[in-house]
Amino acid sequence: MSSPFAPSPKLREYCEWARTEGGCEISDCLFDLKSYVKINAPNRRPVFQPNRSNDEPLCHAEVASLDRRLGLDSPFPKTPEEPE
Repeated sequence: MSSPFAPSPKLREYCEWARTEGGCEISDCLFDLKSYVKINAPNRRPVFQPNRSNDEPLCHAEVASLDRRLGLDSPFPKTPEEPE
């Protein structure tokens, strides 16, 4: 588990990790004049994440959501999962 006080990644940092360590494919796309980053998980399931400024970090909940939707476990700080 990552440290809860470690710095949050920027979207491009997360995408680079997902590409090199998680086996994902990354591409940029445009829908209705809005920019998105498309992340294809190894199981080919796509996740569309709104693009943002290169300076703006992802919040811990966004990292947790991306990990869950992509089936990954990134080393970045994220909100803990709720116990069942």
